[in-house]
Amino acid sequence: SGINAEYGRAFVLVALLGIAYGNLCSGVNKESLKGVLGAAKAGASYFLGDLCPSFDFESALLSGECRQLVRQGACYGIRASTYYTDVPTYAQLAADVPNIAALGNLACKKAAGCFDQLRAAFDGCVAGNANFVQDVVARAEFLYNQDLASTVDDFAAQNSGSLVGDLLGMALNQFSSAQDIEDFLNMHITEGISADAAAAAEEALAIAREWCASGCTDKSANFLAGIFSHMQG
Repeated sequence: SGINAEYGRAFVLVALLGIAYGNLCSGVNKESLKGVLGAAKAGASYFLGDLCPSFDFESALLSGECRQLVRQGACYGIRASTYYTDVPTYAQLAADVPNIAALGNLACKKAAGCFDQLRAAFDGCVAGNANFVQDVVARAEFLYNQDLASTVDDFAAQNSGSLVGDLLGMALNQFSSAQDIEDFLNMHITEGISADAAAAAEEALAIAREWCASGCTDKSANFLAGIFSHMQG
């Protein structure tokens, strides 16, 4: 239904933005924030409820290491929903770079702890349901086809020739189902690579920490701001 679709979209928005982004709640309407977080909680229940009864949205995402990230990420999402109303222009991207830099710097402080907190929650899901990952992929595919597929297809078609539209079109051509994704992974991920996954994850975390310690977020933001401003002319 339309209500369930909105719950799902809100949950995905908070899950993605909340983990990555930062402090932009100043001036955001409190009722709007409450509404987004409430819809995200309902979306989590709708998406995960029977697949992982132990998952508690508030303890996993609205407390501890994740609380600030989720709340501030939701605020950024509220702002972005009115700022980006069409395909972004280079001028819009340039103006938003300082916000993205602030979000990135907050992620440097909070993301690792939040990741550990979420991993613990989902470890509980796997412990309670041996098929949890497969069940989640199947449900995600069902909900995507039910609520979002036509919208994404239309966007890709309408924006053919733009960078965003063409990248999205390429992805849609490559992956049309969960089975396509599974086949791609099985083709490119060997047993040896799988065995090294934990070590690779630790290495990625070490690289991320070095990125943060070296101030690369601000350096990259300055570089992108210059690029976007130049492209805008």
